[in-house]
Amino acid sequence: MSRHSEARAPWVGLVLLTLVAANGFSYADRYLFSILIPAIKAEFGASDGSLGLIGGPIFVISFVALSLPLARLADRWSRRGVLMLAVVTWSVATALCGVAANVVQLGIARALVGAGEAGGMPASQAIVSDLYDDRRRSGAMGVLASSTYLGLVLGIAGGAAIAAAWGWRWAFVLIAAPGLACALLVALLPLGRRERGGAAPPALPALTVLRRCWGIPSLRLLALGIGTFNIFAYGAAVWMPAYFIRSHGMSLVAAGSWLGIGAAVGGFAGSLASGALVDRLRLRGEQWQLSVPAWGFIVSLPIYMAILLLPGGSAVPVGGAAIPTVALLSVLTALFSSAAMGPAFGAIARLVAAEERAQATAFAIVLINVMGSAFGPLLAGLVSDALGARFGAESLRYSLLAMSTLVLAGGLLLLWASLRYPHDLARGAA
Repeated sequence: MSRHSEARAPWVGLVLLTLVAANGFSYADRYLFSILIPAIKAEFGASDGSLGLIGGPIFVISFVALSLPLARLADRWSRRGVLMLAVVTWSVATALCGVAANVVQLGIARALVGAGEAGGMPASQAIVSDLYDDRRRSGAMGVLASSTYLGLVLGIAGGAAIAAAWGWRWAFVLIAAPGLACALLVALLPLGRRERGGAAPPALPALTVLRRCWGIPSLRLLALGIGTFNIFAYGAAVWMPAYFIRSHGMSLVAAGSWLGIGAAVGGFAGSLASGALVDRLRLRGEQWQLSVPAWGFIVSLPIYMAILLLPGGSAVPVGGAAIPTVALLSVLTALFSSAAMGPAFGAIARLVAAEERAQATAFAIVLINVMGSAFGPLLAGLVSDALGARFGAESLRYSLLAMSTLVLAGGLLLLWASLRYPHDLARGAA
Protein backbone atom coordinates (compact mmCIF):
# COMPACT_ATOMS: atom_id res chain seq x y z
CA MET A 1 0.00 0.00 0.00
CA SER A 2 1.40 3.39 -0.95
CA ARG A 3 1.73 6.16 1.57
CA HIS A 4 -0.90 8.19 -0.30
CA SER A 5 -3.42 5.35 -0.11
CA GLU A 6 -2.55 4.81 3.53
CA ALA A 7 -3.29 8.46 4.27
CA ARG A 8 -6.79 7.95 2.79
CA ALA A 9 -7.47 4.61 4.53
CA PRO A 10 -10.44 4.80 6.93
CA TRP A 11 -8.47 3.44 9.88
CA VAL A 12 -5.78 6.13 9.69
CA GLY A 13 -7.96 8.70 11.44
CA LEU A 14 -8.70 6.22 14.23
CA VAL A 15 -4.98 5.58 14.66
CA LEU A 16 -4.34 9.32 14.93
CA LEU A 17 -7.10 9.77 17.54
CA THR A 18 -5.71 6.84 19.54
CA LEU A 19 -2.25 8.43 19.52
CA VAL A 20 -3.77 11.75 20.62
CA ALA A 21 -5.54 10.00 23.52
CA ALA A 22 -2.46 8.04 24.59
CA ASN A 23 -0.18 11.06 24.54
CA GLY A 24 -2.91 13.19 26.12
CA PHE A 25 -2.83 10.94 29.18
CA SER A 26 0.97 11.14 29.09
CA TYR A 27 0.80 14.92 29.42
CA ALA A 28 -2.00 14.65 31.98
CA ASP A 29 0.25 12.47 34.14
CA ARG A 30 3.07 14.98 33.66
CA TYR A 31 1.13 18.16 34.44
CA LEU A 32 -1.06 16.71 37.18
CA PHE A 33 1.84 17.25 39.56
CA SER A 34 1.70 21.03 39.13
CA ILE A 35 -1.90 21.46 40.29
CA LEU A 36 -1.27 19.20 43.29
CA ILE A 37 1.83 21.08 44.51
CA PRO A 38 -0.03 23.05 47.25
CA ALA A 39 -1.59 19.89 48.71
CA ILE A 40 1.66 17.91 48.50
CA LYS A 41 3.57 20.83 50.04
CA ALA A 42 1.09 20.99 52.92
CA GLU A 43 1.23 17.25 53.67
CA PHE A 44 4.98 16.72 53.31
CA GLY A 45 6.17 20.18 54.43
CA ALA A 46 8.39 20.43 51.34
CA SER A 47 10.00 23.64 50.04
CA ASP A 48 9.32 25.16 46.60
CA GLY A 49 12.87 24.26 45.62
CA SER A 50 12.48 20.56 46.47
CA LEU A 51 9.17 20.32 44.64
CA GLY A 52 10.73 22.12 41.67
CA LEU A 53 13.46 19.48 41.74
CA ILE A 54 10.83 16.72 41.52
CA GLY A 55 8.88 18.56 38.82
CA GLY A 56 12.03 19.24 36.78
CA PRO A 57 15.39 17.43 37.00
CA ILE A 58 14.19 14.25 38.73
CA PHE A 59 11.53 13.74 36.07
CA VAL A 60 13.71 14.74 33.15
CA ILE A 61 16.84 12.71 33.98
CA SER A 62 15.12 9.39 33.30
CA PHE A 63 13.22 10.93 30.39
CA VAL A 64 16.41 12.11 28.71
CA ALA A 65 18.40 8.97 29.50
CA LEU A 66 15.87 6.68 27.82
CA SER A 67 14.47 8.84 24.98
CA LEU A 68 17.18 8.07 22.45
CA PRO A 69 17.53 4.33 23.18
CA LEU A 70 13.76 3.84 23.02
CA ALA A 71 13.51 5.90 19.82
CA ARG A 72 16.21 3.76 18.23
CA LEU A 73 14.30 0.67 19.33
CA ALA A 74 11.16 2.12 17.71
CA ASP A 75 13.02 2.72 14.43
CA ARG A 76 14.74 -0.68 14.38
CA TRP A 77 12.18 -3.00 16.05
CA SER A 78 8.55 -1.96 16.57
CA ARG A 79 6.98 1.44 17.04
CA ARG A 80 3.88 -0.27 18.37
CA GLY A 81 5.84 -2.31 20.93
CA VAL A 82 7.76 0.69 22.25
CA LEU A 83 4.59 2.78 22.49
CA MET A 84 2.70 0.07 24.38
CA LEU A 85 5.55 -0.37 26.86
CA ALA A 86 5.75 3.39 27.36
CA VAL A 87 2.01 3.85 28.01
CA VAL A 88 1.89 1.03 30.57
CA THR A 89 5.00 2.29 32.37
CA TRP A 90 3.97 5.93 32.76
CA SER A 91 0.43 4.94 33.80
CA VAL A 92 1.57 2.56 36.55
CA ALA A 93 4.22 5.03 37.74
CA THR A 94 1.67 7.85 38.00
CA ALA A 95 -0.55 5.66 40.16
CA LEU A 96 2.47 4.97 42.39
CA CYS A 97 2.79 8.73 42.99
CA GLY A 98 -0.54 8.47 44.77
CA VAL A 99 0.75 5.99 47.35
CA ALA A 100 4.08 7.76 48.05
CA ALA A 101 4.74 8.06 51.79
CA ASN A 102 7.29 10.89 51.53
CA VAL A 103 9.08 13.22 49.14
CA VAL A 104 11.76 10.65 48.29
CA GLN A 105 9.23 8.03 47.22
CA LEU A 106 7.36 10.64 45.23
CA GLY A 107 10.59 11.59 43.47
CA ILE A 108 11.27 7.94 42.56
CA ALA A 109 7.76 7.54 41.17
CA ARG A 110 8.14 10.74 39.10
CA ALA A 111 11.41 9.41 37.70
CA LEU A 112 9.53 6.29 36.55
CA VAL A 113 6.89 8.50 34.91
CA GLY A 114 9.71 10.17 32.97
CA ALA A 115 11.09 6.77 31.94
CA GLY A 116 7.73 5.77 30.49
CA GLU A 117 7.08 9.04 28.72
CA ALA A 118 10.48 8.84 27.04
CA GLY A 119 9.12 6.26 24.61
CA GLY A 120 5.79 7.87 23.80
CA MET A 121 6.08 10.88 21.53
CA PRO A 122 9.01 9.80 19.30
CA ALA A 123 7.25 6.53 18.41
CA SER A 124 3.92 8.33 17.94
CA GLN A 125 5.35 11.01 15.64
CA ALA A 126 7.20 8.41 13.59
CA ILE A 127 3.92 6.49 13.13
CA VAL A 128 2.13 9.68 11.98
CA SER A 129 5.02 10.52 9.62
CA ASP A 130 4.72 7.07 8.04
CA LEU A 131 0.97 7.41 7.52
CA TYR A 132 0.71 10.98 6.16
CA ASP A 133 2.46 12.42 3.12
CA ASP A 134 4.14 15.83 2.90
CA ARG A 135 0.91 17.57 1.87
CA ARG A 136 -0.94 16.53 5.03
CA ARG A 137 1.80 15.83 7.56
CA SER A 138 1.97 19.21 9.32
CA GLY A 139 -1.79 19.16 9.79
CA ALA A 140 -1.65 15.64 11.23
CA MET A 141 1.26 16.64 13.46
CA GLY A 142 -0.82 19.59 14.65
CA VAL A 143 -3.60 17.19 15.63
CA LEU A 144 -1.08 15.02 17.50
CA ALA A 145 0.37 18.13 19.17
CA SER A 146 -3.08 18.93 20.52
CA SER A 147 -2.55 16.01 22.91
CA THR A 148 -0.44 18.41 25.00
CA TYR A 149 -3.51 20.54 25.67
CA LEU A 150 -5.82 17.59 26.13
CA GLY A 151 -3.34 16.48 28.80
CA LEU A 152 -3.35 19.91 30.43
CA VAL A 153 -7.14 19.84 30.67
CA LEU A 154 -7.22 16.30 32.06
CA GLY A 155 -4.28 16.82 34.39
CA ILE A 156 -4.96 20.31 35.72
CA ALA A 157 -8.75 20.68 35.60
CA GLY A 158 -9.53 17.00 36.10
CA GLY A 159 -6.84 16.58 38.72
CA ALA A 160 -8.04 19.62 40.65
CA ALA A 161 -11.62 18.34 40.68
CA ILE A 162 -10.60 14.87 41.87
CA ALA A 163 -8.25 16.29 44.51
CA ALA A 164 -10.98 18.58 45.83
CA ALA A 165 -13.38 15.64 46.15
CA TRP A 166 -11.12 12.80 47.30
CA GLY A 167 -7.62 14.20 47.91
CA TRP A 168 -4.44 14.54 45.90
CA ARG A 169 -3.52 10.84 46.14
CA TRP A 170 -6.69 9.71 44.36
CA ALA A 171 -6.03 12.29 41.65
CA PHE A 172 -2.83 10.47 40.69
CA VAL A 173 -4.51 7.05 40.74
CA LEU A 174 -7.65 7.95 38.77
CA ILE A 175 -5.90 10.04 36.11
CA ALA A 176 -3.45 7.18 35.53
CA ALA A 177 -6.01 4.42 35.02
CA PRO A 178 -7.27 5.26 31.47
CA GLY A 179 -3.73 4.97 30.11
CA LEU A 180 -3.99 1.18 30.34
CA ALA A 181 -7.03 1.22 28.04
CA CYS A 182 -5.01 3.30 25.55
CA ALA A 183 -2.26 0.68 25.64
CA LEU A 184 -4.82 -1.97 24.65
CA LEU A 185 -6.01 0.14 21.71
CA VAL A 186 -2.42 0.59 20.55
CA ALA A 187 -2.07 -3.21 20.58
CA LEU A 188 -5.15 -3.71 18.41
CA LEU A 189 -4.91 -0.99 15.76
CA PRO A 190 -2.88 -1.17 12.51
CA LEU A 191 -0.09 1.38 12.77
CA GLY A 192 1.37 1.51 9.27
CA ARG A 193 3.70 -0.32 6.94
CA ARG A 194 6.66 -0.52 9.33
CA GLU A 195 4.43 -2.59 11.67
CA ARG A 196 3.45 -5.05 8.92
CA GLY A 197 6.77 -6.68 8.36
CA GLY A 198 8.55 -4.16 6.15
CA ALA A 199 12.33 -4.70 6.14
CA ALA A 200 14.39 -1.89 7.63
CA PRO A 201 17.60 -0.72 5.95
CA PRO A 202 20.94 -1.43 7.68
CA ALA A 203 21.17 0.53 10.91
CA LEU A 204 23.54 3.46 11.25
CA PRO A 205 25.32 3.77 14.60
CA ALA A 206 23.31 5.87 17.05
CA LEU A 207 26.05 8.49 17.38
CA THR A 208 26.18 8.83 13.60
CA VAL A 209 22.44 9.56 13.50
CA LEU A 210 22.81 12.14 16.29
CA ARG A 211 25.74 13.84 14.54
CA ARG A 212 23.68 14.01 11.35
CA CYS A 213 20.79 15.60 13.23
CA TRP A 214 23.05 18.16 14.91
CA GLY A 215 24.67 18.87 11.55
CA ILE A 216 21.38 20.04 9.99
CA PRO A 217 21.30 23.75 10.93
CA SER A 218 17.53 24.22 10.84
CA LEU A 219 16.91 21.09 12.91
CA ARG A 220 19.48 22.17 15.48
CA LEU A 221 18.11 25.72 15.65
CA LEU A 222 14.47 24.68 15.96
CA ALA A 223 15.34 22.35 18.86
CA LEU A 224 17.34 25.11 20.57
CA GLY A 225 14.55 27.62 19.95
CA ILE A 226 11.78 25.48 21.40
CA GLY A 227 14.09 24.43 24.24
CA THR A 228 14.80 28.07 25.13
CA PHE A 229 11.09 28.88 25.09
CA ASN A 230 10.39 25.82 27.23
CA ILE A 231 12.71 26.93 30.03
CA PHE A 232 9.98 29.46 30.70
CA ALA A 233 7.03 27.35 29.51
CA TYR A 234 7.86 24.28 31.60
CA GLY A 235 8.49 26.45 34.64
CA ALA A 236 5.15 28.16 34.07
CA ALA A 237 3.36 24.83 33.55
CA VAL A 238 4.51 23.65 36.98
CA TRP A 239 4.16 26.92 38.87
CA MET A 240 1.33 28.88 37.17
CA PRO A 241 -1.40 27.10 39.20
CA ALA A 242 0.40 28.08 42.41
CA TYR A 243 0.73 31.66 41.07
CA PHE A 244 -3.03 31.82 40.42
CA ILE A 245 -3.66 30.58 43.95
CA ARG A 246 -1.11 32.78 45.75
CA SER A 247 -1.35 36.04 43.79
CA HIS A 248 -4.94 35.95 42.54
CA GLY A 249 -6.65 34.30 45.48
CA MET A 250 -8.07 31.37 43.53
CA SER A 251 -8.98 28.04 45.03
CA LEU A 252 -7.30 24.85 43.84
CA VAL A 253 -10.34 23.94 41.72
CA ALA A 254 -10.67 27.46 40.26
CA ALA A 255 -6.98 27.64 39.29
CA GLY A 256 -7.12 24.21 37.68
CA SER A 257 -10.37 24.95 35.88
CA TRP A 258 -9.29 28.31 34.43
CA LEU A 259 -5.91 27.00 33.30
CA GLY A 260 -7.60 23.95 31.83
CA ILE A 261 -10.10 26.09 29.93
CA GLY A 262 -7.28 28.25 28.56
CA ALA A 263 -5.39 25.17 27.42
CA ALA A 264 -8.47 23.57 25.88
CA VAL A 265 -9.69 26.59 23.92
CA GLY A 266 -6.39 28.21 22.96
CA GLY A 267 -4.18 25.14 22.73
CA PHE A 268 -6.48 23.02 20.62
CA ALA A 269 -7.22 25.92 18.27
CA GLY A 270 -3.55 26.87 17.93
CA SER A 271 -2.33 23.31 17.36
CA LEU A 272 -4.92 22.50 14.72
CA ALA A 273 -4.83 25.87 12.96
CA SER A 274 -1.04 26.15 12.80
CA GLY A 275 -0.61 22.75 11.18
CA ALA A 276 -3.30 23.44 8.58
CA LEU A 277 -1.94 26.96 7.96
CA VAL A 278 1.59 25.69 7.43
CA ASP A 279 0.41 23.01 4.99
CA ARG A 280 -1.02 25.84 2.86
CA LEU A 281 1.63 28.54 3.30
CA ARG A 282 4.65 26.34 2.66
CA LEU A 283 3.46 26.00 -0.96
CA ARG A 284 4.44 29.67 -1.27
CA GLY A 285 7.78 29.17 0.45
CA GLU A 286 9.27 26.45 2.63
CA GLN A 287 10.37 28.98 5.27
CA TRP A 288 6.73 29.23 6.44
CA GLN A 289 7.09 25.77 8.01
CA LEU A 290 9.07 27.36 10.87
CA SER A 291 8.32 31.09 10.63
CA VAL A 292 4.66 30.52 11.62
CA PRO A 293 5.61 28.95 14.97
CA ALA A 294 8.37 31.54 15.45
CA TRP A 295 5.90 34.41 15.24
CA GLY A 296 3.55 32.51 17.52
CA PHE A 297 6.21 32.61 20.25
CA ILE A 298 7.06 36.27 19.67
CA VAL A 299 3.43 37.45 19.75
CA SER A 300 2.77 35.50 22.97
CA LEU A 301 5.47 37.34 24.97
CA PRO A 302 3.56 40.58 25.80
CA ILE A 303 0.52 38.49 26.74
CA TYR A 304 2.56 36.37 29.16
CA MET A 305 3.98 39.55 30.67
CA ALA A 306 0.50 41.01 31.11
CA ILE A 307 -0.62 37.85 32.94
CA LEU A 308 2.30 38.23 35.35
CA LEU A 309 1.85 41.97 35.89
CA LEU A 310 -1.89 42.15 36.48
CA PRO A 311 -2.87 42.89 40.09
CA GLY A 312 -4.58 40.13 42.02
CA GLY A 313 -8.32 39.90 41.53
CA SER A 314 -8.43 41.63 38.12
CA ALA A 315 -11.57 40.52 36.31
CA VAL A 316 -13.64 41.23 33.21
CA PRO A 317 -17.45 41.23 33.47
CA VAL A 318 -18.97 38.76 31.02
CA GLY A 319 -22.74 38.51 31.28
CA GLY A 320 -23.44 38.21 34.97
CA ALA A 321 -20.06 36.71 35.85
CA ALA A 322 -16.64 38.20 36.56
CA ILE A 323 -14.02 36.27 34.57
CA PRO A 324 -10.44 36.58 35.88
CA THR A 325 -8.41 38.55 33.36
CA VAL A 326 -5.46 36.20 33.73
CA ALA A 327 -7.73 33.32 32.67
CA LEU A 328 -8.84 35.13 29.50
CA LEU A 329 -5.25 36.02 28.61
CA SER A 330 -4.21 32.40 29.17
CA VAL A 331 -6.42 31.44 26.23
CA LEU A 332 -4.35 33.73 24.00
CA THR A 333 -0.96 32.52 25.26
CA ALA A 334 -2.06 28.92 24.62
CA LEU A 335 -3.30 29.89 21.14
CA PHE A 336 -0.03 31.45 20.01
CA SER A 337 2.52 29.30 21.83
CA SER A 338 0.85 26.08 20.66
CA ALA A 339 1.68 26.95 17.04
CA ALA A 340 5.16 25.45 17.31
CA MET A 341 5.02 21.73 17.94
CA GLY A 342 3.06 20.38 14.95
CA PRO A 343 4.93 22.35 12.26
CA ALA A 344 8.31 21.89 13.96
CA PHE A 345 8.06 18.11 14.17
CA GLY A 346 6.57 18.03 10.69
CA ALA A 347 9.74 19.78 9.57
CA ILE A 348 11.91 17.17 11.31
CA ALA A 349 10.11 14.38 9.45
CA ARG A 350 11.07 16.02 6.14
CA LEU A 351 14.70 16.61 7.11
CA VAL A 352 15.63 12.97 7.82
CA ALA A 353 15.09 9.55 6.29
CA ALA A 354 12.03 7.52 7.31
CA GLU A 355 14.11 4.98 9.27
CA GLU A 356 15.60 7.79 11.39
CA ARG A 357 12.43 9.73 12.23
CA ALA A 358 11.88 8.43 15.75
CA GLN A 359 15.54 9.04 16.60
CA ALA A 360 15.50 12.56 15.09
CA THR A 361 12.34 13.33 17.04
CA ALA A 362 13.97 12.02 20.20
CA PHE A 363 17.07 14.14 19.51
CA ALA A 364 14.89 17.27 19.42
CA ILE A 365 12.78 16.20 22.40
CA VAL A 366 15.86 15.44 24.50
CA LEU A 367 17.42 18.81 23.70
CA ILE A 368 14.12 20.58 24.38
CA ASN A 369 13.64 18.78 27.68
CA VAL A 370 17.23 19.12 28.87
CA MET A 371 16.80 22.86 28.46
CA GLY A 372 13.15 23.14 29.48
CA SER A 373 12.14 20.49 32.01
CA ALA A 374 15.53 20.23 33.69
CA PHE A 375 15.93 23.96 34.31
CA GLY A 376 12.52 25.64 34.08
CA PRO A 377 10.62 24.30 37.14
CA LEU A 378 13.73 24.20 39.33
CA LEU A 379 14.86 27.71 38.35
CA ALA A 380 11.40 29.17 38.93
CA GLY A 381 11.17 27.48 42.33
CA LEU A 382 14.65 28.51 43.46
CA VAL A 383 14.19 32.14 42.36
CA SER A 384 10.82 32.18 44.11
CA ASP A 385 12.45 30.92 47.31
CA ALA A 386 15.17 33.59 47.00
CA LEU A 387 12.61 36.36 46.50
CA GLY A 388 10.31 35.10 49.24
CA ALA A 389 11.81 37.24 52.02
CA ARG A 390 11.18 40.42 50.00
CA PHE A 391 7.97 39.67 48.13
CA GLY A 392 6.30 36.99 50.22
CA ALA A 393 3.41 35.31 48.39
CA GLU A 394 4.19 37.45 45.30
CA SER A 395 7.63 35.85 44.80
CA LEU A 396 6.36 33.49 42.07
CA ARG A 397 5.02 36.45 40.09
CA TYR A 398 8.47 38.03 39.79
CA SER A 399 10.27 34.75 39.29
CA LEU A 400 8.12 33.86 36.26
CA LEU A 401 8.18 37.44 34.95
CA ALA A 402 11.97 37.46 34.83
CA MET A 403 11.98 34.15 32.96
CA SER A 404 9.40 35.27 30.38
CA THR A 405 12.08 37.04 28.32
CA LEU A 406 13.15 33.58 27.17
CA VAL A 407 9.98 33.45 25.05
CA LEU A 408 11.43 36.13 22.74
CA ALA A 409 14.80 34.37 22.55
CA GLY A 410 13.09 31.14 21.52
CA GLY A 411 11.09 32.90 18.82
CA LEU A 412 14.17 34.53 17.33
CA LEU A 413 15.99 31.20 17.18
CA LEU A 414 13.02 29.69 15.33
CA LEU A 415 13.07 32.60 12.86
CA TRP A 416 16.73 31.87 12.22
CA ALA A 417 15.85 28.20 11.69
CA SER A 418 13.17 29.20 9.15
CA LEU A 419 15.81 30.99 7.04
CA ARG A 420 17.99 27.85 6.91
CA TYR A 421 15.18 25.35 6.43
CA PRO A 422 14.65 25.70 2.63
CA HIS A 423 18.39 25.30 2.04
CA ASP A 424 18.53 22.18 4.20
CA LEU A 425 15.65 20.61 2.26
CA ALA A 426 17.24 21.48 -1.07
CA ARG A 427 20.56 20.04 0.11
CA GLY A 428 18.89 16.66 0.29
CA ALA A 429 18.72 16.18 4.05
CA ALA A 430 15.37 14.42 3.71
